[in-house]
Amino acid sequence: MGLGTSFAHAFLGIATSNMSNDESTKFRMHSLVLSRMGHIGMALLIISGLYLITPYWSILPSSPLLILKLILVLILVTLIVLISFSTKRAKKGDAETELKKMEQFGKLTLIIGLTIVALAVYIFH
Repeated sequence: MGLGTSFAHAFLGIATSNMSNDESTKFRMHSLVLSRMGHIGMALLIISGLYLITPYWSILPSSPLLILKLILVLILVTLIVLISFSTKRAKKGDAETELKKMEQFGKLTLIIGLTIVALAVYIFH
């Protein structure tokens, strides 16, 4: 769900490239409702991850890829929080500036999310 949100925002960003600046800002502000799906996906990632990693706690110190995956999840959570703060600020005032910040953070979340999935597949077979 979280990756789907990142992909959706990426494609909606492409769709707004032909719009005027005002239309693009309005459209992207309306599409922020998709972020709720990303938050649900993040919650599911954390809940399921805590359960699924239980057998791996004992080998954690000897598994650098698993440590990397966990660090990337923490970075992803941080980026999602920053995007949420930007969303609130965009609704209150300077939407265009905040949307640009969110776009940059969104690109990072997409890359990090794909890396987390790839590492999970590799580590957990």
